[in-house]
Amino acid sequence: MTNFIKKAANDFIRPVLTSLQAYQPSEDTGKIRMDANENPFPWPEGMQEEVFNSTLEFNRYPDGSAKALRQGIATYNNVDWTEVLVGNGSDELIQLILSTFAGPGSSLIVHPPTFSMYWAAATITGTSVEEVPLLGGISLDTEGIIKSSQQAARSVMIICNPNNPTGNAFARSEILQIVRESPGLVVVDEAYYEFSGETLADVINEYPNLLILRTFSKAFGLAALRVGYVLANKTLIADLNKVRQPYNVNSFSQQAAAIALKYLPAYLQQVAILKKEIQKISEELGQLPGVTVYPTAANFVLFRPADCRTWAEEFAAKGFNTRYFTNLPVLKEAIRVSSALPEQNQEFLRIATKLAGV
Repeated sequence: MTNFIKKAANDFIRPVLTSLQAYQPSEDTGKIRMDANENPFPWPEGMQEEVFNSTLEFNRYPDGSAKALRQGIATYNNVDWTEVLVGNGSDELIQLILSTFAGPGSSLIVHPPTFSMYWAAATITGTSVEEVPLLGGISLDTEGIIKSSQQAARSVMIICNPNNPTGNAFARSEILQIVRESPGLVVVDEAYYEFSGETLADVINEYPNLLILRTFSKAFGLAALRVGYVLANKTLIADLNKVRQPYNVNSFSQQAAAIALKYLPAYLQQVAILKKEIQKISEELGQLPGVTVYPTAANFVLFRPADCRTWAEEFAAKGFNTRYFTNLPVLKEAIRVSSALPEQNQEFLRIATKLAGV
């Protein structure tokens, strides 16, 4: 007679994952989305037709090397295509980077408040997290970050520039000092590069420990298609390819992203409008009594009114999705909004003005 071994469904998950919370997207309570830092404009004229008229064999696996897309990205960034790797959004690439270069016995160095998915990827890969908080919630503790890297047995650090959720950009000189003086890998997450105009892509071959992370989800308006990419020296790219899942970016997304690069001038016009709009939002919020506004170099702004919860709830009631943070490291409560369309931004500001009692 076989002995029955009593088991429960939760006996099988790796112990390190038991406390991990599944990612919960913001609840879609309104019609106007200002919570996800997306590009609110439709694709440039002619692009949708070109994408949907392109010939693809959906019964075949996609190009496993994504060569055409990598070549387009390389031209855009003035690098060699072998210095590019593409992924199914930045989230996959963050986990891929830690799976390749970190893991048990290694440390991920981060500067809270910053992008929450860094912690999730660290937990999944068994990487410990070393936090070096931003000074005052907005400034890099350069010396603290370097010290943490030098003390770690093995480390990867991620610098988000411009930083999400605060929006501010860090000085190139500060980041390069960290790259030069840190023994570990330094990842610079440039998801909002098109808005800030600041990049270290031009020096990826000067520093063997430098890796750049980018996305098509923000300025290029391809959030639904999940396309991100890495820029790094050929050795780092080759190492990432050893761990990357085959066929990780589907044919349609590869094609759409490659075509999007052909419409760069139109996208840059959209970016210029969004930068102007977010500056307007920042300035007008900053003039309201009791509202603290943080500097931004991205397509979003972080601010703190006297009663964050009431403001967030009122925006939701009026059909505006915003990102309400209840307990950011250092900064505590705050609201983040990305630019919607100009007329929608105007309505948002009208509601904010009323909430401020002006």
